[in-house]
Amino acid sequence: MRIAWLLGTVLGVVVCLGAADIVSAQTAGCVLAADHHGPDKILRCGGQLTIHSAAQTQYRLTGQQGNEPPTGVELDSGAVMIEFVPGEARRNFQILTPHAIAAVRGTRWAVEVTAEKTSTLVISGAVVVKRRQSEQAAILHAGEGADVSPGTAPIEVKRWKKERVRALLARFSR
Repeated sequence: MRIAWLLGTVLGVVVCLGAADIVSAQTAGCVLAADHHGPDKILRCGGQLTIHSAAQTQYRLTGQQGNEPPTGVELDSGAVMIEFVPGEARRNFQILTPHAIAAVRGTRWAVEVTAEKTSTLVISGAVVVKRRQSEQAAILHAGEGADVSPGTAPIEVKRWKKERVRALLARFSR
């Protein structure tokens, strides 16, 4: 069976579902559901957090306690698109990658990881992107993106061309 979804939590729980499976998994207060835009799955954690993952994406939820929603995701490879609405239980959310940390207080954004770099695109709201191994950071707003690779060069914020935005969002059937 082709594995279409790999999700691990800090507790070591792993959910693997084939593309044709009907989703009924629940993990730490989150529910895995079919994505009506395409064949991929969506992880919904109440009304506060939605995680869309592209095919061949590997990530783990972090910061969970009981049925509380996670405080972050460790993204090893692939791409995720996050929709986060701050609330009393959670005021922020972050994505940790080998190259960067992308943290928000409430927004919609996508992060893609390759061996060479981490790319972050803000769809709405604002995101702070920081190098994982330093304090160097940049603030991205809607329509802006940044690529963070190993090294110490400044993080350059750019308005991405439509083709690049379309290519990243196409990974989520958008």
